[in-house]
Amino acid sequence: MALIYFINVTFHFLLMIKLLDIRFEMSFFNKVNFCLLHLIIFTLSTFSHLAVAEFSGAELKSTDFTVNINNHLFSLGDKWNDETQKQVGAQISENFVGDVPAGDTSYKYYQHKYDGFEIYTANLFWQKEQRDIDSYLIAQITINTPAIKTARGVGTGDSQDMLVSKYGQGTVDDSDNQHWLYYDADNKRMSFQLEHKKISHIMMAINTDE
Repeated sequence: MALIYFINVTFHFLLMIKLLDIRFEMSFFNKVNFCLLHLIIFTLSTFSHLAVAEFSGAELKSTDFTVNINNHLFSLGDKWNDETQKQVGAQISENFVGDVPAGDTSYKYYQHKYDGFEIYTANLFWQKEQRDIDSYLIAQITINTPAIKTARGVGTGDSQDMLVSKYGQGTVDDSDNQHWLYYDADNKRMSFQLEHKKISHIMMAINTDE
């Protein structure tokens, strides 16, 4: 990358001098100042593109598992309490999913359905964290509407190319006749279902496998 950048800078510098010799009659110092100005602009432009490239496809961080709903931020692992439920908004339905096995134990999961998204809560890790067995956390968020974006600005309806530009190539999962790309970090997973090379569903969940 550094070699390519050096070659580009050298090429642009020589090209500008050549153009100045052909088109303008300037003093030596004016030519130098003119070239330096354009080199500064070119350098800033190059580094800005490199910075974007470095962010695109970068490894996931904890902030990637956060979404903005009703002007409130909700993250995987957040406590599920009365205040959180008010902030999310009007709930369409609530259903007990069941006891989901995780290693030598199991956890209770509930599905909370809203307009365009779903939140799954569970009493995850209550033993390890010495919490009450009936204390619940946000274990999964499923997004089905383009109105809610991920932390990197990706939503349903966006193209696979845009997804890859923001998150990288990811890992393919073609089980159950569905096509997904997923990304793992910090015992969490971000998954994107693709239909006709467009995102149809987004799911982020805490991984309880031990």
